[in-house]
Formats: sequence, C-alpha cells, structure tokens
Amino acid sequence: MLKPIGLSHGHYECRSLAETLPIFTEILALEVRERTNGQAVLKHPNTDWLLVVHEGGPDARNKPHNNHYGFRVAHHEEIEGAWKYLEANKQKYGIKMVTKPHEAHFAYSVYFKEPGGNDLEIEYYNPRAAEHGRAIAAPHWKTTLVEERFPGRGYVPQAMTHGTLQCDEKAPSDKFYEQVLGLKIVGGGRQSSYIRHPSTPWYIVVLPGRQREHLAPVNRFTLKVATADEVEQAHREFKSNGANLGITEVWDLEQKNGQISFIFSDLDRNWWEVTATV
Repeated sequence: MLKPIGLSHGHYECRSLAETLPIFTEILALEVRERTNGQAVLKHPNTDWLLVVHEGGPDARNKPHNNHYGFRVAHHEEIEGAWKYLEANKQKYGIKMVTKPHEAHFAYSVYFKEPGGNDLEIEYYNPRAAEHGRAIAAPHWKTTLVEERFPGRGYVPQAMTHGTLQCDEKAPSDKFYEQVLGLKIVGGGRQSSYIRHPSTPWYIVVLPGRQREHLAPVNRFTLKVATADEVEQAHREFKSNGANLGITEVWDLEQKNGQISFIFSDLDRNWWEVTATV
C-alpha cells in the first residue's frame, strides 16, 4: 500500500490557457504560481492543493459533468450572487452554460461550463452538517478571505474543496482507494464515496457511472510520498503485481525538476500519479 503524505495536485485539461486561466483567476480567486509553454500551476490562497492546467488545443474534448472541480463560499446567499455574476458575464468569459442554484447532497451550488470544455462548481455547504458526521462540511479555511480581496462579484470563493471521479462499482473502488492508494473514505452514501488524505481537508467525490467516458492521463490526481525510494518501490510493485492490485496500466519512471514520478491507471481507468522530491 502507498503511504502518501498528501494528495498534492489535481491535473486539468483545457483547450486554451488564454481562455481558461481568467476563469480561475477572475471568477474562482486562484493565483497563477507558474506558467510555461502549454501549462500553468494555480493555487487558491486558502488551499495548499495545487491545480495544474494543461493546454490541450482546440480538439480537447468536453469532459463529463461528473469530472469537475468545486469551490466553496462561506454564506448561503453568495450562491445567488455567484449565479447573477456568471449570468451577467457569460459573454465576457466565454461561459457556455450556467445552472440555476440548486440543492443536492447537502450542498447549495451553481455549475457552469468554461470555454475549455470543463464544468466547475461554486458551492455552499452548511458547516453544521459536520456536527452530524459529514466531515467534508467543515470549513476548508482558517482565515476568511474578505471581499476586498475579491471585490464586485457578490461572492468570495474561500477554498478549492474537491475534485470528482467516476467509477464502475463503488465497493471494489473504495477498497482500492484505501488498501492500495492509502487514502481514507470520509463520507458519501449508498452510491457516492468521498475520499481524501487524512491530514488535509480537500477531497475527491467518486460516483459510479453506467455509461462512462474515460479521460486521458492529463486529467489525473497526484499523490506525494515521502522519498524517492518509495516512488521506485511502488513502481516496481505496480509493474510486477499490478493486475492483482487493480492497476491497469503503469508508465515509466520520470525524473525532472527535482521530482521523481510515474503515472498509472486504476481498476476504473482513472489516472493517478505518484511523486516525491529527489
């Protein structure tokens, strides 16, 4: 079993960085930390989890709704504010679709489709739900961002809270996340599962799907382990015993920019990465 020290990155494919980065910086309050040819690393001020945005070109396809990222506000009425702002600025940002605010799974949310082909969510989660065992409902920030940091929208995204995946069957996937990836099931229900690293609040929502669209490896989550030796050991084990563990594909080890890593796909053909600092 992997012993990750964190769920460190989400990877996200868009069509054009020029079109999609303003969505994250001007609508969702993220900051660009690095930008190179065809790739940008973004971070929300209240979230240590990084989002790596890859430019896939005009032929990058639309992603399923159940493969999106979510951002949380502190107050219920801010969802109405976000909806009004998104509707008023659809043309400016090339937004393709905005849903009306609605409640589902204890959250009050608005979804929209950015021009790069991905759905995104702005949500409010009543923190009182955490008192009833819903750990993910607790605030994901220690210091509230004030409106002066993000003025004129009618809402302030306080954190990047979650990503989403689809699976084929809940039970075997849950077993894989805990027994192979070393993550923890922290909620869900009869169908969904919420998984995360025990030491951090951000999480992944996993939903079974009958007619799935498998994503490319550029859409993946990164697990960080403590040492380069652990990366190499995991790579050897996944190569030699992957079929028994639920691994469907393993890529070669790669070392660059002071990191060693490899990419693999799980029993549901979702993509992951294991990395460590050299």
